[in-house]
Amino acid sequence: MAESILQKRLEAVRRLLRKHRVSAYVLTNHIDQFYVSGFPFYPQEAVFVIHPRGLTCFVRELYTEELRRFDPHLEVFGCETNRLQAAMDYVKQKKISRAGFDAAKETYLAGRQMCQAGFVELPSLISWLRETKDVTELKKMRQACRIAYLAYEYVKPRLKAGMMECEVASMLEQFMRSCGGTEPSFTTIVAFGENAANPHHKTGTRKLKKEDAVLMDFGCIYKGYCSDITRCWWHGSHAPEEYKKIWDLVDKARRTGIKAVRVGTATRDVDAQTRHVIAAAGYGDYFTHRTGHGVGIDIHEEPCNSADSSARLQEGNVVTVEPGIYLPGKFGVRLEDTVAVGKAGANILTRK
Repeated sequence: MAESILQKRLEAVRRLLRKHRVSAYVLTNHIDQFYVSGFPFYPQEAVFVIHPRGLTCFVRELYTEELRRFDPHLEVFGCETNRLQAAMDYVKQKKISRAGFDAAKETYLAGRQMCQAGFVELPSLISWLRETKDVTELKKMRQACRIAYLAYEYVKPRLKAGMMECEVASMLEQFMRSCGGTEPSFTTIVAFGENAANPHHKTGTRKLKKEDAVLMDFGCIYKGYCSDITRCWWHGSHAPEEYKKIWDLVDKARRTGIKAVRVGTATRDVDAQTRHVIAAAGYGDYFTHRTGHGVGIDIHEEPCNSADSSARLQEGNVVTVEPGIYLPGKFGVRLEDTVAVGKAGANILTRK
């Protein structure tokens, strides 16, 4: 990661710490560690201390040389066990008078250990920073979304009757990997027929029929950032009238929701405007989830386009708009795009 980006993020964290009258921040969440440093860790393999002089990392020995080469400005200590204790001892040795940690993301035992040592419980400061993506992040997310869209275009004409849901999921994932996606951003959902009426169907061995509903919800991770897209269509030439009706309604709701995505708009209003389209047509009881969620390093981040959200959209937010109608025992339709919030409104990322 370029020094300027690392330093920019460290300074952003420090500004928040100063508002809370805290000098240092102990960071154990591997996703937040990636955001700050640009270096990918598995869970529980590193503990960071963000302090006025920089960033100190306590990591497993196998990471030390690579991490030092990755960014020579990082202070790195190899530590196979008790990394949290080592970080706490470091804070004490450096005579940092007031240090804090993310109370929401810490385990009970580790949180209690830090509280007993005088550390302060803080809100999820880095999660708040992660809500707004910078130019570098948006570029990566655009490519992640482009890869997912291209996978849809690749797979759709290759579907044939007799193929299993799991075969199609494998095809999607293999194509995304061939384009630079390192892994799926969540468990790929491929649902045929009546399975499409389950919003979170577990992809299985159900075979595609000559005339059948298809739902694919998937994405990939590209350089640490996620994509999310859902596409539905009728496989065959004799789509039932009700299927065509709900597909058109969901598409109208999707377009209405995307149009509502603007700087300053309350996320609950995006949800309300999207939901109104479906409810007005008499299918309100069959739209059973929120309109969307934030996307970034995690597949589910804030802000969320939901009725119980109090957030307002800001420039740089990336959110999904994904209305759906699900008719149990028949079929379902969900159409989802990932969009970035810009000065002029929503910029759809899930396209070529």
